[in-house]
Amino acid sequence: MSLFGQAPELPRTFLFLDWQHVNKGDLEATLDPARVTGDGRKLLEMYARDFKKVFDETGHGFRPRNMPSGVRIALERPEKSEPWLMPDQPWERSISNVSVIQEEGRYRCWYDAVLRKTERTVASAEGRVVEVTGSAMAYAESADGFHWTKPAKRMLSHAGSLENNLVSTYNNGGEVFRDDHGPAEERYKVFSFAELPKETLKPNATSRDRYGLYGVSSPDGYRWTRNPKPLIRYFADTSNIADWDPALRKYVGFFRNHLGGRSISFAETEDFWNWPEPRPILHPSSLDGPADDYYTNGYMRYPDDQSLRLLFAAIYHHDSDLVDVRLGTSRDGRAFQWASYEPIIPNGPTGRWDAGSVYAHRSLVRLPGGRLALPLLGYSGTHNGAWFRNFYGTDNGAGQVGWAIWKDARLGGIEAASQGEFSTIAARFDGSSIRINARTTAAGAVQVELASGGKPIDGFTFADAVAFHGDEVWTDLRWRGNQDIRALRGKNIELRVRLRAAKIFAYRFA
Repeated sequence: MSLFGQAPELPRTFLFLDWQHVNKGDLEATLDPARVTGDGRKLLEMYARDFKKVFDETGHGFRPRNMPSGVRIALERPEKSEPWLMPDQPWERSISNVSVIQEEGRYRCWYDAVLRKTERTVASAEGRVVEVTGSAMAYAESADGFHWTKPAKRMLSHAGSLENNLVSTYNNGGEVFRDDHGPAEERYKVFSFAELPKETLKPNATSRDRYGLYGVSSPDGYRWTRNPKPLIRYFADTSNIADWDPALRKYVGFFRNHLGGRSISFAETEDFWNWPEPRPILHPSSLDGPADDYYTNGYMRYPDDQSLRLLFAAIYHHDSDLVDVRLGTSRDGRAFQWASYEPIIPNGPTGRWDAGSVYAHRSLVRLPGGRLALPLLGYSGTHNGAWFRNFYGTDNGAGQVGWAIWKDARLGGIEAASQGEFSTIAARFDGSSIRINARTTAAGAVQVELASGGKPIDGFTFADAVAFHGDEVWTDLRWRGNQDIRALRGKNIELRVRLRAAKIFAYRFA
């Protein structure tokens, strides 16, 4: 796989981050042959596909078939890099709303920079003038994801100079996405949070009624234009995210809502410049703590599986003033569920750059070596501590951005603490080998049997399987006798997996 962009033909990969690829199994009825009447036997011969198999000398009851047991989905917490983006320019006091896109042989990053207060003005190339008391969108780029530059794009003037990386005065509403579905002049898009037109407001409008989201677009990521029409008339004062969903063939948007506290809402549209009112899809429930809010949504798609949509949502705990990150998943892009109520990205230890608050941002990209990485904005202080620092002028503990890093395909997997087994849903085999991504304890093992049409395939049974031990991101499955698995091409096959003190993250047809 190329580091930047996908190879023409990727291995078909099946992730075990949810139960999507796992056969739920069933219970087959069994009958005591001594208790079946002659008429009953005739009916079985007429209607049962293999009527002899329903007879069991142990008596009437049920027996499991392909039933998973002893296994669970368990998330994998990432490693964290040291910060690689921080407010280190004379005009930067703090940063937020980070977006990273991997394209054209580089990593490109847009972020909101809270500007240092000054009496001077910022003037754009289009002649607009705004006070330098707020924030602006800034740009950075990198060849390897760790060493970043903030090139002077000469788009905005700050303190009388164009030598800065500020590219837009429209900011603070969301995270940039690349839109290959839309016209080239609108290749990059983002939401901007701003005041709504006064003439459209009710006379008794509250402060919350006066704000909403606008759409901002750019042909190159440097020159940005805001559409004058408000897209969302709601006080969505957080990191709102839009994207083009190739499976739904629509733009999808994930926004801040307020239901049971801060929550996540959703809308979809065929036209980015016309959105319906978002509807809540996830809000704090009885399974959450009583002091929890869903602060940001962290929406993105898995890079190698466009059917797998992810929410790396920031969860704010009012009782501790800490913010950590929880993972949600969806296979249809509309209905989401939490993979776990425990954080997939917890806070770091006291004194670290991420000790008080962590926020996941766009997008899930690949670092050299095939690792998966997510931009992570962290604060050493807690949520309210960061708020006071940002708005009352102190620089201590300003936000910094590092990576949350996983090994390839290892956001989560199916594990058995002792003994467990499951079967996959049948899929057409079109490769030259089958590889698994797995880890065992010193005494653990993974064994795999192949089946087709519900029957084990000769030469690829559990009796033939060579057990896997160790920790490998991708390794070929093997069976005794060096069976040529290419003979199975074109067949619908299922994997029957036995785990002993082991975890399997994925498999692929390589």
